[in-house]
Amino acid sequence: MNEAEILAAFHARRVHYDTYLKANDIDLHTCPGCGFPSLEARGEFFICMVCFWEDDGQDDNANGVFSELLEAWNVSGPNGSLTLTQNRINIGRILETNAELKNGEIDLDTARVLKTIAYYKERSAEIEDRMMGDESPYDHIWIESDEVKKDLQMALVVPKS
Repeated sequence: MNEAEILAAFHARRVHYDTYLKANDIDLHTCPGCGFPSLEARGEFFICMVCFWEDDGQDDNANGVFSELLEAWNVSGPNGSLTLTQNRINIGRILETNAELKNGEIDLDTARVLKTIAYYKERSAEIEDRMMGDESPYDHIWIESDEVKKDLQMALVVPKS
C-alpha cells in the first residue's frame, strides 16, 4: 500500500470503531495515531498500546497542546519530532506487514478487537506489577514488555474472511 492508501485505511478503520463505540455507548476512544479503540480518554497523555502514540489532544482538526511551541520555538512534544501523520503511516505499514506475514487482514470485528486489546492490557499490567523500577532497558522484563506490544499488533491481524 502507498501512503495515501494507508491513511485512507486508517480513516476508514477509525470511523468504523468510532461508530461502534458510540452506538454501543462504550466509554473508550479511538487513538488518533492508529484508529483502534485503545484510549480511556482523549488529550490526557495516555499512550496507545497499539501504536505507542502519546495522546496530547492532537487530531485531524485540533492542534495538540504543544503545537504552538513546535511551530514557534521548534520544541518537541510528547512524541518527539514524530508527526501524527507519520505515526499513522508507520503503524499502517506494521499492520500491513503483519497481514502479509499471516496471509490475513486487519481485524475489523470490533467486539473481538476490544477483547484482544483488553487481554493485552492485562498482560502489560501484570508485567508492570513485576517491575521494581531499577531494571535496565536490556533486562528481560523490558524485553517481555516489548514482546507483548508486538504480539498485540500481530493479534490485530486475522485470517482473511
